[in-house]
Amino acid sequence: MVNRPSFSKILISDTRGDEIAAYLRARRPDLICRVRAADTLTAPDRVWADALIGFTVPVGLEGSSIRWVHSTGAGVDALLRPHRWPVGVTLTRTTGELGARIAEYCLAHALALAQRIHMFQRDQTKRRWAPVEPATLRGSTAVIVGAGSVGSAIAARFGALGCVTLGISRHGRPRSPFDRVHAVEDLAAVVPAARWVILAAPLTRDTRGLVGAKVLSRCRAAFLINVARGGLLDTAALLVALKTGTLAGAALDVFEEEPLPADSPLWRAPGVLVTPHIAGVTHVAEAGEAFLEALAHLEAGEPVPLAVDPARGY
Repeated sequence: MVNRPSFSKILISDTRGDEIAAYLRARRPDLICRVRAADTLTAPDRVWADALIGFTVPVGLEGSSIRWVHSTGAGVDALLRPHRWPVGVTLTRTTGELGARIAEYCLAHALALAQRIHMFQRDQTKRRWAPVEPATLRGSTAVIVGAGSVGSAIAARFGALGCVTLGISRHGRPRSPFDRVHAVEDLAAVVPAARWVILAAPLTRDTRGLVGAKVLSRCRAAFLINVARGGLLDTAALLVALKTGTLAGAALDVFEEEPLPADSPLWRAPGVLVTPHIAGVTHVAEAGEAFLEALAHLEAGEPVPLAVDPARGY
């Protein structure tokens, strides 16, 4: 007889914890949900729970009864650091419609730049009439660092408007809807063709600082969009690239430190638009549904499609 895992005591540590608990109770009344803020968690919580739902891991997993952690977000780097992930603890994540929302964020910034929206806004404040023909996205090249579900959604939207989409992945294997996919070691050789450089890869030991001086110095007036993690991008190299013109501008939604400190030079850097990590906000229903989907697989003793390999970081 197969010994299948049982999960009934769910510890939820998330800013929307009460909403997530209500969502789960309405669909699985057998689940016992305990909502705790990070600063109200106690030692007994660690040995009470079978599973934890949250964006980070606010308790030590070693020596706890927690055998499954479900991330309310798609990125799991905040859960995996700073300690080694415990053997025997399953890690799953929420994707939902994240890719579609992030793709629209990227597309909005590209269209705003091509259509000279910001320039015309500045002219309007000066009551200046200065016709400049808008550009089009058709025929431009988007280099998308990360060929997973989010990167693929971005490629689909840009491709639909006639862009050439070049993906960057670990191994460079062909993948729809990208026109071509290159291995990560070829990134510096690929970016000179880019009008748009879009970061959509997970943050791992291998990708931290991936987009630095070597890559940015090869760009040719590209516009950079970061919707992944701040750690992928070398901020000092970004500022140099903006000053020298290898980057024409940047839209940044993620940062090494969040909220972005008031003294960060990114607030004042010409050509940079800062947004407060809103490109891909996970909805409560998405987090709840992803948890219940993973739970059904775990209870059936089946492989979990949303499972993360802690060694790879995604």
